[in-house]
Amino acid sequence: MNPTQERLLVLLKEFIRVCNKHNLRYFVDGGTLLGAMRHKGFIPWDDDIDVSMPREDYDKYVKLQYEYDGTPYFIQTWRTDPHYTYCFAKLRDSSTTFIENFYVNHRINHGVWIDIFPLDGMSYKDKPREKCAPRIRFVWWMNYMSYLPQLTRKFHKETFFKDLGLNIIGCLFYIMDPFHIRNRIVEHHLRHYKLDKAVLAGNYYDFKPKQQAMPISLFKEFIEVPFEDIMVTAPKEYDKYLTMSYGDWRTPPPKEKQIGMHFDKGFSLTQGYKEYMKEHRI
Repeated sequence: MNPTQERLLVLLKEFIRVCNKHNLRYFVDGGTLLGAMRHKGFIPWDDDIDVSMPREDYDKYVKLQYEYDGTPYFIQTWRTDPHYTYCFAKLRDSSTTFIENFYVNHRINHGVWIDIFPLDGMSYKDKPREKCAPRIRFVWWMNYMSYLPQLTRKFHKETFFKDLGLNIIGCLFYIMDPFHIRNRIVEHHLRHYKLDKAVLAGNYYDFKPKQQAMPISLFKEFIEVPFEDIMVTAPKEYDKYLTMSYGDWRTPPPKEKQIGMHFDKGFSLTQGYKEYMKEHRI
């Protein structure tokens, strides 16, 4: 493990501790599930951790901030952090800094994090998975508004009017901060299909909209699997789940694609984000 992965593992242990204490269901998802089954830990080049929770358990977990009193850990949602823009949660370590490129102008908690996704229903009917893609794309199109404050840019003589227009749009979205209105719309959309009645379910925030809707049967039984020096929960039919998500998941990608997915404007494992942003005038 590299130092970032070591800090992420601490966050995962804290998340699991609280889940176990309150009998909340979760499972490792995405690249974390892939890493658990292919590497028994992190994918060597991975730079995050993904977990999912059935909606009922997710709703309970995000109300448990008191379990982290006296620690630097913060359950970040759009309700607990006014300028946060997603309808899924992050568990942040406020004693660290990781300022993502797209969110350098957002005044949010910028600590190192793990992603916590709600598992929601996607259809009450058995139908081709790709038929659910428009519902997933809607979530991402709504989320793209989050990036508009990043349109602000320096003026150049040859592109003055383009720069002016983009700066006006970016500043308006930064000042007006309409994201809570959008978040209410998105959250209503996510909760439309009740998980206990759904035939297809999944994570609406996945980047593969045609592949994300999964048979609900995949989320009925779970097993414990090794992940670095701990045991984590994974779908019992992990092979089917990973195959439907990645195809040939047992074969690593070519060397040139073995890179992390997150890029930063500021990073520190030893300095909290507030101090870091003040020192670097971000």
